[in-house]
Amino acid sequence: MSICAIVTYVIGGLSFSVVLGYVGWDTILFIMAMMIIISVLGSSGMFQYMALIIAGRAKGDPKKLYIMFMSLVFLISLFIHPLPTILIMGAFTVEVCNGLDIDFRPFLISEAVIANSGSIATPIASIPDMIIVSIAKMDVGLMFIVLFPLSLILLVLTIVYFLRYYRGAFVPSPTLATTDLFMVEPSVMIRSRFDFYVSVLALAVLMTGLVLIPSESAIVGLLVAAALLVLSFDRAKELLNRLSWDTVFFVVGLFGIVAALEATGVVEDLVYALGVVGGTNVFVAIIMMIWLPGLVLSTMDNVPIAALLAPTVAQGTVLGTLSPVVSQSLILGVNASVYVVPFGDAPNYIVLDIAERNRRPITWTVFTRATFPLGILHLAIATIYLFGVAMLL
Repeated sequence: MSICAIVTYVIGGLSFSVVLGYVGWDTILFIMAMMIIISVLGSSGMFQYMALIIAGRAKGDPKKLYIMFMSLVFLISLFIHPLPTILIMGAFTVEVCNGLDIDFRPFLISEAVIANSGSIATPIASIPDMIIVSIAKMDVGLMFIVLFPLSLILLVLTIVYFLRYYRGAFVPSPTLATTDLFMVEPSVMIRSRFDFYVSVLALAVLMTGLVLIPSESAIVGLLVAAALLVLSFDRAKELLNRLSWDTVFFVVGLFGIVAALEATGVVEDLVYALGVVGGTNVFVAIIMMIWLPGLVLSTMDNVPIAALLAPTVAQGTVLGTLSPVVSQSLILGVNASVYVVPFGDAPNYIVLDIAERNRRPITWTVFTRATFPLGILHLAIATIYLFGVAMLL
């Protein structure tokens, strides 16, 4: 941030206060609020409780267990960033699979994909979503209506693909060790019933607020986060200490870079260039917003890509005025990029680390061989789907 200020001052003669004016502080505050909410959700044991109920109902059937677990990951990914989703579900998945003598690696790889593809429908599910929604001033209700059916299609496609790809792994073991696992009462996973019920209520209030007043997402998030901190009493300080402050400062620095680019006219030039390429053709614009971040720039972290491209689809720009589907296409593209080419994304590293610690390592070659064809298929299906939506809107 300080380097950006120095560069903009030397090159453009802009003061630090001017650069700060370009920073999206509402987005940063919204991200911090979501981290607080996620911290309370994770500490309540709500998702572990749901996972244990699912494991019990699968009765040791690997295919049924896989479908149920992937559906749960999808549900969680609608509200929680992919990284905490994998942190919440990854270790528990390994424990359940080991208890049933099932290879957990197909589960972990699938969860990494679904945690990202499932996050496209809501503005709170990932940092790139928050950035794009905030900068582009997207209609959150319309975003959910359009992208939720697409996320369901991608979920079904992912499950079918991996069931076929790993068909040899979903065979019931003749030595199932299910007794101890199914004797565990799911309610023991709930660390605090108070936190559990408060978390459910907080999610309901948050989603209602974001749908009713999407333009004030930061205020809605901050109010819910503040209420959770007040209700946490003595644990409020502990919850604040658990925040990923490195992510917060990374986003601040990232917005500093984007602010500097905007202040010096670089973002304006990028908006103009993409507007010239896309012109008035909404279909060309959709292709650009899906395939540019989804494939061409997929080796880069998706957060800076979201921050860089979001201004190009903002209201008032050439691409932003074509159709709301254009900004929705960017949401899909930046989220899909992390499993089209899976290097550099934190949840993927967590998956590999969990597998390594449990003595069944997953190499990058194995991971990429499994996810790359699926990622390309996702991008192609999404392109066709959003073409159809664009013709209807």
